Amino acid sequence: MDGADVKIVWDIGGLRAVVMEGKHMEKDRTGLYQKMKKQPAGLIVFLALAVLLAGCSADRTASKGEPEKIEIRTLYLSGLPNLEKLVESTYEDIDLLCEISPYSSEQHRRLKKGNGPELVIYAQPTSEEIRNYLVDISDTDASTAYDSVIMKQMKQDGKTYVLPLPGQYFGYIVNETLYKKAGLPLPTSNEELVETLGELKERGISVGEDGSNFAIKNEYNADLGMFYAGYMVPDFLGTVDGVRWLAGLNDKETKFSGTWDHVFDLTDQLIEQEVFDPAAVGRQRNSIRYRERMAAGSLAAVFGNSSLYSQCILTNQENVKAGLAPEYSYRMLPFFSDKGNKPWVLFAPSAYIGINNSVDEKKQEACRRILELLSTQEGQDAVIADLNMGISCLSAYETDESFIPAGAGDYIESGYVYNIRFPDKILDYFGSTVQNVMAGKLTEDEALDAVDKYYYEGSEDVDYNLSVVGVFARDLPLRDSNVRRGETEIGNFLADCVAEASGAQAAVVNGGGIRGSFYEGEVYGEDLEAVCPFDNRVVVLEMSGQTVWDMLENSISACTDDFPGGRFLQISGLHYTFDSQNPVGSRLKSVTLPDGTDISMDAVYQVAVNDYMAGIQGYAEGNGDDYTMLNWYDKDTPKGDVKLIKETGMTYRDALKAYFAKHQDHAAGAALEGRITDLSKKE
Repeated sequence: MDGADVKIVWDIGGLRAVVMEGKHMEKDRTGLYQKMKKQPAGLIVFLALAVLLAGCSADRTASKGEPEKIEIRTLYLSGLPNLEKLVESTYEDIDLLCEISPYSSEQHRRLKKGNGPELVIYAQPTSEEIRNYLVDISDTDASTAYDSVIMKQMKQDGKTYVLPLPGQYFGYIVNETLYKKAGLPLPTSNEELVETLGELKERGISVGEDGSNFAIKNEYNADLGMFYAGYMVPDFLGTVDGVRWLAGLNDKETKFSGTWDHVFDLTDQLIEQEVFDPAAVGRQRNSIRYRERMAAGSLAAVFGNSSLYSQCILTNQENVKAGLAPEYSYRMLPFFSDKGNKPWVLFAPSAYIGINNSVDEKKQEACRRILELLSTQEGQDAVIADLNMGISCLSAYETDESFIPAGAGDYIESGYVYNIRFPDKILDYFGSTVQNVMAGKLTEDEALDAVDKYYYEGSEDVDYNLSVVGVFARDLPLRDSNVRRGETEIGNFLADCVAEASGAQAAVVNGGGIRGSFYEGEVYGEDLEAVCPFDNRVVVLEMSGQTVWDMLENSISACTDDFPGGRFLQISGLHYTFDSQNPVGSRLKSVTLPDGTDISMDAVYQVAVNDYMAGIQGYAEGNGDDYTMLNWYDKDTPKGDVKLIKETGMTYRDALKAYFAKHQDHAAGAALEGRITDLSKKE
């Protein structure tokens, strides 16, 4: 009967019911028929009528052509609601599901484990990632619909595997109102940029509490790498010599050392002028809040993109309405030449999208249809609305010029737009070496040598990263920011590792410090780096029960239905209950020891925290996540009711390493134990 329609006939007391169903109903209907034969006649008649009506309903559904939904997943740093709506309204058989994850490494690790999304979005896909995970889409109409220069750069062995998502222009966003207030012209050279920023600071205009008035947007290493690449465009990358050098780099024939030796000149001058704080770039403190400070007038300029430009305007408008700031106007300036060459603005697609080659043909075909829809004016409009990015790479796209930042139009019209595209992960790695330079861990020459070594030989840490350090018995997933909302398996595991390694009675781990999942099976050194990338050190503090309470109250203050703050604490050695629907400051309901005993407000407890929470980077600009009750290090903030017991010198990664070294004889795992309870989420 496989493949044929099933015909079930009942003839009871003159009532004849005939149901025609497809083969996917065979098991259910046959099973129902076998059970019905044992029932009383009246019930059989009733059920026969029900089945007849169900059959009619099924026929009507079939006649409407309503197919079974095909679920297509994607993972990106922001939601794509407009694209989801467009896809599902265009294709009734496709359900597009977009999961938000701000950590780009998470997708790669899922793909590596064989459970990645069907539609794969990369910020900058490497040649290896394209070969290993993506489908050749050269045969689609979509592959020829985009800017030929960008598509040529992305081809692999002459084939197309990814399409560019709408992108952004990059340059210096400046508060031109503040320049006018100071009677200063907008800079037209690097020398003038440094001088005018120094002049503004000297007059006390646009200076934040950190003493800086210039910043580099650097949430991601690639952004930081792009700034330094942009500095090299007017006098090198945008010249014939630069074009030849980059072609040679793609063929592994040229190097950064000896060619990019002056790449740090501008930031050196900004640091010397004391208008730029290297500690923020070196991750020795929180990144500067560019949008908020630009909108409030406490930052004169920031390297950023057209999305940040729009955010500055919108946030300033909100401040004006609230009476918090005067109205400011902003412009985007290009990268300047030191040799009198034409300035350039940068452009880069926000990301690239392709199809996972491990999914079945049915899902691959659904993904192809989504890409075809994406490659239309309507599709680009939807993604632009989702990403707040207005520059499509589609050849026939009609651009809304309102998305182009003021000041950038002349350079765009004249063609002085440089599309940033370096081989593999060069920009990311360059950004990471810059962070080490700003933190004093590398000299500038050592940084360039490290980039060359990475590109030609691989990272010096490759041996460790590829070594097996342990085994997990089950997945410990990071999904939908769960470590910032409530108890998680991965949070319990990491907090237990910190408690064990530090010897403390209890330990807390901030959710913002957990950046990836652990998966069942072997754990590699690179997994520890991906899950815990920060270098904050674990310290043990002695504190009163009241301070423990205040610490946990602060932990849950940023717990929202939107993307929550990273201060939320995963915990070991204590349990706590709260209600996230209560007003901030009165959410915590109870704190107990694991045996259920309430903590005493007057008793003292030894708790392992990280030095970031204890004020090692201060509390300005949001550093320390407002854990001022734990302050031990910051001289500008009153000391908390704490006593330093031990500086372990360990990072979270070190605590994980110590655990795996000690417990090599068994697979690791963790479970939910009721350590953290949100009463508003409790069923």
